[in-house]
Amino acid sequence: MFTIKVLTFVFISCLDLWDKVQHGLGSMNKIGVKKFHFRSIAAFLVVFFAFSSAMADTRRYKFDVLIRGIKAGQLRYAIETKGASYGVHGILESTGLVGLLVRYHFDAQAVGKHFGNQYQPKHYKEVSDTGRRKSEKIIRYQNGIPKVTSKKPWQPHWLDPSTQEGTLDPMTAMAALLSDQSKNDLCKLYLPMFDGARRVEITLSGLEKTESGAQCSGVYQRIGGFTEKERAEGENFPFILNYKIENDLYRVQRFDITTLRGRASFVRQ
Repeated sequence: MFTIKVLTFVFISCLDLWDKVQHGLGSMNKIGVKKFHFRSIAAFLVVFFAFSSAMADTRRYKFDVLIRGIKAGQLRYAIETKGASYGVHGILESTGLVGLLVRYHFDAQAVGKHFGNQYQPKHYKEVSDTGRRKSEKIIRYQNGIPKVTSKKPWQPHWLDPSTQEGTLDPMTAMAALLSDQSKNDLCKLYLPMFDGARRVEITLSGLEKTESGAQCSGVYQRIGGFTEKERAEGENFPFILNYKIENDLYRVQRFDITTLRGRASFVRQ
């Protein structure tokens, strides 16, 4: 039976982002979930990312999430940059038929510095409602070392945040993965991601030219912080990014990843 558990990638944060859906939503026959209303992030952005809108560059992205060809959700996010500073805010939620039966809402934001494809997050916050549980997490970075604030009880298989220097938060990692690329930077990304408990590494390689642009192959690899059951399910998940060239930049049009339960796709709108 089709279930929303096939959203097993990233963030997502992602922590990893898609595992949040996998562990939180359950099957589509779970009905009657209450909607969770969370606070506005306006204050967060004002305090941690005080940009002048006239001087900042803002880019908005929207991707439909398809599971075996069926629309299951939508990812929307915006990136604001000014000089070497960046801020990103994203929302992942169930939509369509899946949204009618099972509600999932994940809101994340991050700020930091970037130098080309190198990112140094300073602050990350996420609020999620999986239907079965609601949670909030904050990660602050001091000299590149994450410090996690969360009400979730610590689990023995989780990684010690103090050992994860130089890692990225889920929102920054997702935005970097789906970002526009120059010809010289295509298929050269390496993104070590830590969601406060688990570490994954996302690596791009295998550049191939296509009629409309280019294609990159990559691997999403679970490194640490996972249970024995999760490791037994799989550690390496291959994926493909398809780019279309526009104004000398390569823009992601489609992202396909193979999971244990089928293929998940992100299609740019």
